[in-house]
Amino acid sequence: MAKNVVKVGFIGCGGIAAYHFSHFADQKIPEAQITAVCDLVDERAAAAAERFSARAYKDYKEMLSKEKLDAVYVCVEPCAHNGMELLAIDKGCHLFVEKPVSLDLKYARKVEAALKSKKRINAAGFQDRYLDFVPMMKNWVATQKVGFFNAWWVGGMPSVWWWRRRDTSGGQAVEQTIHIFDMCRHLFGEVVEVQAFGRRGVIDDVENYDTEDASAVNLKFANGIIGTVYSGCFVRGPGSKCGIEAFTLDGHLDYVERTSVAITEKNRTVSAKTGNDYGQEEDVAFIDAILENDQSLILSPYSEAVKNLEVVLAANESLDNGGKVVKI
Repeated sequence: MAKNVVKVGFIGCGGIAAYHFSHFADQKIPEAQITAVCDLVDERAAAAAERFSARAYKDYKEMLSKEKLDAVYVCVEPCAHNGMELLAIDKGCHLFVEKPVSLDLKYARKVEAALKSKKRINAAGFQDRYLDFVPMMKNWVATQKVGFFNAWWVGGMPSVWWWRRRDTSGGQAVEQTIHIFDMCRHLFGEVVEVQAFGRRGVIDDVENYDTEDASAVNLKFANGIIGTVYSGCFVRGPGSKCGIEAFTLDGHLDYVERTSVAITEKNRTVSAKTGNDYGQEEDVAFIDAILENDQSLILSPYSEAVKNLEVVLAANESLDNGGKVVKI
């Protein structure tokens, strides 16, 4: 193996890891090689190890002790962040952590501080920031007087066991709609107040399910913009919707998540469809940033994931306290 090839390890080989595996397969990123993988499910680790001619482990501590890795991807369920990030940083690894980066804001901030202290390249799994038309959206919003926005992630319930429980997933806003919260922050700025209301009782036939069927989260931004983000995991027929609509003094923005954007003004409409493999670009950017020692190449650093986590956990706090306004 060439000296300049980035040696990559994975902690977690489930669904989201498979998404990243597809970006490394067939030498799509020739500057990187997956050399070690870890999963509590032996079959998943073995399959990934065979695919990449890597070594399989069940214990991430053993993997990080025995392997000399340049970078580590953490792709575990939200409740499972129990120190692997800090150990990887201590072992000299650059770090990519899938969202949400934890269910514990104090722990996430501890990881953030360690990344800064050790000067490790870092990224988090908010691939939507790499959509090719996002700069156009961001630049347009910056020139507008936005009154308010509505946003949605409404659809069905993911099938993985841990998703349906608040204590393991954090709930839909934390685990899934966080992508929409991230894009709202990316477009509109920093959130200063959060208020949320939830709805239960729509779903009554799923075992071990205890999270909200639906929620509406009101956000107030530092610049005065207001908006509501809706989550729903109860849809079994038509009616799914993911995206953001923003209403401004002179126009309207309609973003369909990961699909398209249309900007309408009095005398013109500008539209675009996704024209790039944004997930591939996210992983390429991480490897390039390591090779060039340039954190600025990362559009979704860990620090942004921590801010997103703060917002969605504030939404949960408000949900659990009758719609109490939570200041950030």
